[in-house]
Amino acid sequence: MAIGSFVNVSGLTYCGKEASEIFSKEVYNLDLRQYGITLMDGVKGKQKIYNGEVGDVFQPYTCAFSPSGDVILSEDYIEPAEIKVNLEECYDKFWNTYMVEQTSITLNGGIPQSFSEWFFNDKLLKVMNKEYQEIFWKGDVDYSGSTKVYLKVVDGVEKQLAANAGAKLTATAFTVSNILTQVEACVMSGLTDASTNEVNTENYKIFMNVGDVRLLRVALGKLTNGNTVDAIFSNYAKEGEKIYILGYEVVPTMQSQSTIIFGPAANLVLGFDTYDSHVEYKIIDMRDTTGDNAFRVIALSNIAVGIVLPTLFTYMA
Repeated sequence: MAIGSFVNVSGLTYCGKEASEIFSKEVYNLDLRQYGITLMDGVKGKQKIYNGEVGDVFQPYTCAFSPSGDVILSEDYIEPAEIKVNLEECYDKFWNTYMVEQTSITLNGGIPQSFSEWFFNDKLLKVMNKEYQEIFWKGDVDYSGSTKVYLKVVDGVEKQLAANAGAKLTATAFTVSNILTQVEACVMSGLTDASTNEVNTENYKIFMNVGDVRLLRVALGKLTNGNTVDAIFSNYAKEGEKIYILGYEVVPTMQSQSTIIFGPAANLVLGFDTYDSHVEYKIIDMRDTTGDNAFRVIALSNIAVGIVLPTLFTYMA
């Protein structure tokens, strides 16, 4: 194949089952699921979400069956919002990168992608995944900033916890010198509340912005001064790339910087509707319509955010 003969700028449309499968794959591969956050498919409208806790199951032994037990069932609501991408870009912005990558594939005997396939898979989906997670954590229907207007789609975890978390603590902007103290304060506050309410914290996690987690690594590195057997590891531990503070895993997320969320991961719920909603991805070559050397992107999907028993969470911001 001659270099350059693979150039193909035809449009791209994924809809129906094909679009649903792409959406499903992207959602289920998000870091959110790996964190232990609950995914909830088939959210078609406002509906209840439940979380059950069972306690006090034992009683004195008697001959007759005597039903007993304390089952606590909490309910909250989750409601989906449709989200879309309306984007127009000039081919020139991406053309050199696309040509170099596809030429390399061709020279090595591979099958090159069309421009639309390359842009969709290598560029668009990565940005959509990042922004999807930002909406989950930082969404605010009252958002008034001039950038990241997509955050207005729905109220995310932070907005909901700011109103309903069990304990709300004030954070100072994180630095290497103060970040450990603030993380410990957040965790200890959450543990105190959990102990008071006799709540099992086995599945609790510490959620922090990915940049703050890097800062935390620096702080721990300075504290231990390279000595991995230092007594400090009675409170801090490292397992591969994972960090544990007071026995609880620190999870890097797309939440706001200088914030900490401490609580049960499974009680955070990401809802969506894979098959019955209008999910679609489309790239249109504008040279066929307006004559402009540009292409337009149209993408439709959906998202819902909910928290079961927000009072179990400690939120520092």
